[in-house]
Amino acid sequence: MPQMPPRGFIPVLSPRFGLDTLLAPYAARLSGYALVSLPELRAAPLSRLHLPPLGLLIDSGGYGALQPGSTVLTLEDGRGALKLPGGETITPEDVWQAARDHGASVSFTLDFPARTEEERARRDPLSLANARWALRQPRTGLLYASVQPGQDLAPLLELHPDGLALGGLVHHARDHARLHDEVWRVRAQVGPHLPLHVFGIGHPEGVCAVMRAGATSVDSSGPQRRAADSRTWDGVFIPDPAPHERLRLAVLNLAASVRAAREGVEA
Repeated sequence: MPQMPPRGFIPVLSPRFGLDTLLAPYAARLSGYALVSLPELRAAPLSRLHLPPLGLLIDSGGYGALQPGSTVLTLEDGRGALKLPGGETITPEDVWQAARDHGASVSFTLDFPARTEEERARRDPLSLANARWALRQPRTGLLYASVQPGQDLAPLLELHPDGLALGGLVHHARDHARLHDEVWRVRAQVGPHLPLHVFGIGHPEGVCAVMRAGATSVDSSGPQRRAADSRTWDGVFIPDPAPHERLRLAVLNLAASVRAAREGVEA
């Protein structure tokens, strides 16, 4: 299992989707890594992806805290858990166990993004408690502490995570200046050497912006979602594409995102 931090663009794959299954070999070839979210692992077995040897990242699924009907629970020991609208619960133990069960190269602490400052004031202490717990557990791979824009990073850095993972930027994906600035603010606080992952940015221009600002890796399912709309990032459109044509669109999108990440580092 790779112990070096991942670099560049990392495709997000789900074992529920046929296009993702078809794209998996290209993920290994073009990126060397793939990210799968814990809720997706619960919805369908990872074996459906038929992943070739690559580095696997497992996301906690904490982004589900933004879904209508989700509830962030306070556990007896002060940590937090997420109850999704369908009743499914994700705990820090669930995230830790999934990383061990699947031999993840990188996993992420369970944090809870918020919509309002009041909500954030309640959720941030739970996210920090989860990180404290997770970073004390035995690790089989690297463990990144999940953070949100504007968060005080000092308490997390004191825990010596293997890296940081910045979420909360998906809704600003088209504002490339903001993407750059938010990533740069984190990089400025952590110094040049700590790995910094960014969640959910797939368009090549956004990928280039976050990498130029100091991210070491970035992930998205955007290449497949764009292909599902019958389009490439640069505007090619195929009406009613056959399955092999849709795969071709997804591969072109993935290659463009991977190339943008490389260009962002070199800029």
